[in-house]
Amino acid sequence: MQKIINAIACITFVLTLGSIGSAYFSYKYITSPKGQEKIKKQILDELTSNMPSLINKELPSFTKPAMPSLQKKPSISL
Repeated sequence: MQKIINAIACITFVLTLGSIGSAYFSYKYITSPKGQEKIKKQILDELTSNMPSLINKELPSFTKPAMPSLQKKPSISL
């Protein structure tokens, strides 16, 4: 029974070290200027590849006003 508990403790220790190590290296990658440039380039490439499909949609030839305008009521003066 003790061997099983020790094995589980060792596995937990290794998994914890792996999580902490990956978080550390992810933080170092994201905060480095080289990593930031790489991330920005990937984001811009995705945006520019998706934008033509949004930009090339045709606009309608005529649109109505966003809000209907109020019509002036004729005033009656005495």
